[in-house]
Amino acid sequence: MKISKQTIFTVLFIVSLIFVAFVGRTFDPQTGTRNFILTSNGFSHFRKGLDVSGGTRLVYKISYDKYEKVYTNATELAAVKQTIETIIMKNIDSRISKLGVSDYKAYVQKLDNQNYIVVEIGGIADLDQAKELIGKTLELEFKLQNPENPTATTIAARKTLAGKVLAEVKKDPDHISALLEGRMSENIYHSIYTGNTLDQLPDMYKNNPKLLADAEIGKVYGLIEGNYATIYPQTDNALTQGTGVKLDGYTMFRVVERKEGKDLSGNASTIYVFEDVFVQDRETRIPATDGQNILNGAYFKFANTSTSEMGEPVVVINLDDKGKEVFCNVTQANIQKPMAIFVGGNLLTAPNIQSKICGGTAEINGSFTVDSAKQLSNALNEGTLPAPLILMQEEKINPSLGVNALTGALRAGLAWLIAIMILLYCMYGYRKMLLTGIVLITFLTVLAAIMKLTDYALSLSGIAAIILSIGMWVDANILIYERLREELKEGKSIVWAIDTAKDRSRSAIRDGQISTGLIAFVLFSMGTNMFKGFGSMMIITMLLTLLFNVPLTKMLLHAFYDPKKLTK
Repeated sequence: MKISKQTIFTVLFIVSLIFVAFVGRTFDPQTGTRNFILTSNGFSHFRKGLDVSGGTRLVYKISYDKYEKVYTNATELAAVKQTIETIIMKNIDSRISKLGVSDYKAYVQKLDNQNYIVVEIGGIADLDQAKELIGKTLELEFKLQNPENPTATTIAARKTLAGKVLAEVKKDPDHISALLEGRMSENIYHSIYTGNTLDQLPDMYKNNPKLLADAEIGKVYGLIEGNYATIYPQTDNALTQGTGVKLDGYTMFRVVERKEGKDLSGNASTIYVFEDVFVQDRETRIPATDGQNILNGAYFKFANTSTSEMGEPVVVINLDDKGKEVFCNVTQANIQKPMAIFVGGNLLTAPNIQSKICGGTAEINGSFTVDSAKQLSNALNEGTLPAPLILMQEEKINPSLGVNALTGALRAGLAWLIAIMILLYCMYGYRKMLLTGIVLITFLTVLAAIMKLTDYALSLSGIAAIILSIGMWVDANILIYERLREELKEGKSIVWAIDTAKDRSRSAIRDGQISTGLIAFVLFSMGTNMFKGFGSMMIITMLLTLLFNVPLTKMLLHAFYDPKKLTK
């Protein structure tokens, strides 16, 4: 059974109207997606852009500390910073797209000779999630053994660092783990001891038993300077750079609980539950460099899971072309030396370099399961940045300007439409004015349904595109009306004149719309966020005009002037 065009247009209009009126969207923070819901107020569920609804501005500072230690030449450092900023901006763009925000802007702003990353986001449902995702830094570092012995200057610098750490810990002693997460690469170690007797603890406490015995529960103590422990082969761990190594530095601790119990031999003893932070008086590892470039996440391409020669799950880091060159140079210059790989400040592996590696891949092996290897791979792909981001400022963007601008734009659009309708009435009569109004209402209803279906963020640039596209569509209708008038002047019947007018104006309408669509595509693919919004809306309206408005106009012309034609 053949379905008439009249039925198709009617059903499309009714379905679109119901969808716009009774379907909304809600953001699911667990999945990061916006899902459809039924609502009695669907008209309020359109997403609004940043310039219309306001939002939040987040200002981040990029920490270049590690680069400034390596690049002493100002020109080289400036070039490296520029590269880092470019990488971070691309990564932020990718992260924001997963938030389900309606609109955003991200740009670099220079203040007092310091570049900041400014992110403005609108329509965010969960701001804390946004801050966590945007600022998340899973730093990838490659480090070599530090061949130099500490000097008085470097030891003093480490003591200053320990003092800063102590101040942070005292400020928030209940969240020490979170404060010091990922600081292992700086030779800062956080340990938690649960149910240990004195003889099971590091030398610092064995040799000074009153430290824990006299400590006030919950109070942070430090800095305690001296030997923390000596590591021997049977207890060698990530803190060491060899065996029988003395760990000297600065300790701070907090006793959580002290109770009487028994030691391993069954004798009565005091059991301590406490946590401490140890800042070593030297950096035992330094960033891997080929003399010109630091080998780190700046060259990260992607990570994937694989299996080792022993059949164990591993994570393979793939570097870009420049990273391949740097990695090759670093491994060639450090054969038979260990190279540690840190992810998020935590040591994952430190194998000896057996030969130069020029394939551009680095393998992280360890006690991975298939799932944990996949989790690390995903985390690297989603969160690797070449430098940490520090949130410096958070402020609300006032939406009042956007609301005023939106009201002004809507008023201007309404005034323009009224003027167009009056003009059409004066030039072509009430039928064509009424026809244009019906097509316009149907067009806007279907467009609104498409916007809600695609979760389009309505910004001022999008509104401008809609108003412009309506003008172009009215222009297309005027072409049809003028052609129809010419055909009628030649004495042709109304049915013949309508068909001929539509057919003869089709090429002009099509060429004009396609030309506009090509420009819109360029704006969408190559422009900034504002131009993308304008371009995408122009593409949608161009397709609607060609596939919907023009055929509907022809059908309504027949309905107004020759209703019998609709049944044929």
